[in-house]
Order: sequence, then C-alpha cells, then structure tokens
Amino acid sequence: MIKIKDGVKFVYAPGGIRIIQALKSISKMINHDLTITSGADGVHSSSDDPHYRGDAYDVRSHDLGLIEKQQVLANLNNLLPRAQFYYFLENSGTPNEHFHIQTKNGTQFTIQDLLNA
Repeated sequence: MIKIKDGVKFVYAPGGIRIIQALKSISKMINHDLTITSGADGVHSSSDDPHYRGDAYDVRSHDLGLIEKQQVLANLNNLLPRAQFYYFLENSGTPNEHFHIQTKNGTQFTIQDLLNA
C-alpha cells in the first residue's frame, strides 16, 4: 500500500503518476508499505524543481531494511526506464535518508503514455 505523510501536496503530471503506479507495484512486490514524504510541498532545489510540477516524489526509506532498500531500487530499475526517470537513495545513512524519484529533465509524458504503459 502507498501511504502519504500528512501535509504532502500533489500536483498531478503524467510522469508523476507513472512514479506512483511503480511505487504501488513495488510495495506489493516487497510486501511493505511505502510512504510518500514529499511531493509539491516543502523546500526543493529551485522554483523549477520537478517536485513542484508533479514530476518528483520523495519516499521514506528509514523504515526499510538494507535488503528492502536494494529491492526498491532494483524494482524501480525494472519499472521506470533510466532513459526517462532518475532515482536514488538520497542522504543515505542520515536522518533525512529517502528515495528521490523523478522524471528526467526534458522528459515529458502524455495521458496516452500512461494508458499505453
């Protein structure tokens, strides 16, 4: 199941919806809830940050074991092509550790892309 931290704001974009679909599948694959901790809310790198466009999400990782973290990254790799998406474990080993997942800069999706995925 996908959970959402209180206060997370969403702007819906086709690329971001693909990310959420992948997270839902991964949650089932690893048999563990995944929590979105940031969407269009919070402070990010710039006013043009993909979070504000609905093209990026942060997901809690500190409640996962090492193997589950590796499984999340491996499954992201299988579900979201590296040519179109960028994801990594950000701030690893710190209290702010989380998965950052976004569409690659310059990549645009349409609703039709979602229907064909």
